[in-house]
Amino acid sequence: MRPHCLVVCSLACLASLAGCESMYSVNSSVKGGFGSAASWAPIFLKPYRPDVHQGNIVTKEMVDQLRIGMSREQVRFMLGTPLMTSEFRKDRADYIYYLNPLKGPVQNRRLTVYFKDNRLERFVSDPMPADEEADALILGTNVKRVPRHPPQPLPPIPMPDVSTPGPGTQSLPGTQSPN
Repeated sequence: MRPHCLVVCSLACLASLAGCESMYSVNSSVKGGFGSAASWAPIFLKPYRPDVHQGNIVTKEMVDQLRIGMSREQVRFMLGTPLMTSEFRKDRADYIYYLNPLKGPVQNRRLTVYFKDNRLERFVSDPMPADEEADALILGTNVKRVPRHPPQPLPPIPMPDVSTPGPGTQSLPGTQSPN
């Protein structure tokens, strides 16, 4: 019984090593080593890699609201704090967005605003996504959208029936005065 168990364990070890060798031989022809082996592996065997979002999310609607002559504070309120400002070019602010999704191409977007005397002089923008598209990029496409309903008005609060006597009368309405 003992030699039989030893043979089974030996065959299992050889089979697992042969599997590793076949994986490396496939990869050597593809050029890239073990990293390319992960490319053909099923998704549940790959390590988790989240989408990478960096920078300011600026949408088309936000760019459409920019107006020449806005103050620096108004632009910052609308777009947020710029990702890049330079001590050498204080009249310029760059809003940069970088997205490296798990699936799909890497995306880079830039909005550069130029100020003169702390007023918006001009701006240069890449094509920006609409609000819905930006939400889909951040949240994913499988998010269930719940429609928002306006809040229902509250029922009126019943007021207690309080009667006070008018000026010059000493009894409440509906009661008789002692005369």
